[in-house]
Amino acid sequence: MLPAPTSCRAAPPSRPSCLSPAAAAAAARRRRRMAAVRSAASAASRVSREEAVARMPPLAHREVMLAVAGEAEARLGARLLPSEVPADVAWFGNAAGDAVGSVDVRRGAPGSSIAFMLEAWFHRELPGGGGGAIDITALIVNLNGATDAPHLVMEFIQGGPASLIVLLDLLPRVDLPLHPSYIHRYYAATALDARARRRVAGLVPQSRPYVSPSLLVRSLWSPAAVVADVQCGEGQGGAAALDGIVRGQLAATAMDVLGVWLEHCAAGGGGEMEAAERERIVARDRKVAAAELEVNLAANLPRMFDAGVADRVVAEIRKAFMGS
Repeated sequence: MLPAPTSCRAAPPSRPSCLSPAAAAAAARRRRRMAAVRSAASAASRVSREEAVARMPPLAHREVMLAVAGEAEARLGARLLPSEVPADVAWFGNAAGDAVGSVDVRRGAPGSSIAFMLEAWFHRELPGGGGGAIDITALIVNLNGATDAPHLVMEFIQGGPASLIVLLDLLPRVDLPLHPSYIHRYYAATALDARARRRVAGLVPQSRPYVSPSLLVRSLWSPAAVVADVQCGEGQGGAAALDGIVRGQLAATAMDVLGVWLEHCAAGGGGEMEAAERERIVARDRKVAAAELEVNLAANLPRMFDAGVADRVVAEIRKAFMGS
């Protein structure tokens, strides 16, 4: 530790500082330079999206999400601020070494309609030593009160070599039965509804509708959501079949949903809203986020990671959803 500067202690009481204005300005510049160096060092220690995924077992659905997230980031461009998540949230694991994860959050730039873009990548080996694992990948882009347009939600949950749950949706931000024009604007007029039904019907013969065990989660999805449980059988043949489906039909479907959202929602359209309506939408977003965080994330992440790790990651995700 450096000793305190004796020249300061000897300064007359009537002087507010022991430095001349020029020296104080120079010291301030040095502090700013050091802060920039520390910030750059922190950013350098934070793993990138690609590095984090490369550290996990290779899976087709992770490659698809890498492409989708990269496209979203490129298209949103300056509307996203740089990531500020700490390094121990950008990459983390548990003490046993059988679970790893990565979470990144980029908030929207001032004046844009983007609230935040969140990516989550989780891998957990199942107990028993049989080689089983659960792998979860999610991309969420929430909008703010500048628009009533839907949020973007994409999630892949792989529970085995030949098993995948798929959720792709433009998450509505109003109660749909009370707003038929909202259904027309974002799901019918964009052709998303027709495309979603065609995608689900033709995804694969092995797919069937997925029914979430949470009634709350089911109540949030739009009528055009792609929600499927893909089961391709046992053995290497099933794993190869799922790999082909993910890289083919699923990749095309995810990019299609992203394209609709970028064109019709991300720009912040949807017409002018009165202040009261905007406040209702923002309040609804917060209530939905709080419920979803508690029912889904806060309840399930501690099952995959040590309590301290889970608490740290959940706290960072909660900050994004709750706007703090």
